[in-house]
Amino acid sequence: MNRRRAGTLALALTLALPSACHDPPRPAEPAQEISMDDSLRQLDQHPRLAVSIRQGTEHFRDGVVTVTIRGDGLVVVDRLRAGTPSRVEQRLPPERIRDLGRALAEHRVTAARTSKLPREPGDTPLVLRVDGGARPFQAEVWYGDRYQDRDLDALIRLADALVTEVAPPAR
Repeated sequence: MNRRRAGTLALALTLALPSACHDPPRPAEPAQEISMDDSLRQLDQHPRLAVSIRQGTEHFRDGVVTVTIRGDGLVVVDRLRAGTPSRVEQRLPPERIRDLGRALAEHRVTAARTSKLPREPGDTPLVLRVDGGARPFQAEVWYGDRYQDRDLDALIRLADALVTEVAPPAR
């Protein structure tokens, strides 16, 4: 009987000793997660963050045009027209990238948006995408939704202006 009690006592002490030797670890301070809008407002401070706006149809007018604004200052315009891809890149100053990021945040580029069916004939898809942040974001809506969504309209105007600035049409 004594051996059994000694074994039980030894087991109890073994289990109790590690927690008796020191305080249990405290949970780390909760990380302050930066909101996507805050990151966009300081886009020039987040070099890995990239915002893309894609619109158009490959075999119609200007084709598919994707404008990508990166926090490191690079703006890329990719076009796909009738099977022919093209790419133009331009590095913008940090102040301009910060201003673009503020405009993207102000016009809610990461807002949840829905499209209603049926669509008007000729309406084209529009994709808003944010990569490189805590959580990737993508919204797939329609170009025609801009007429009911002022922020979406402003985002399309911003993208169109950047295309003209970075990759002006050939004359």
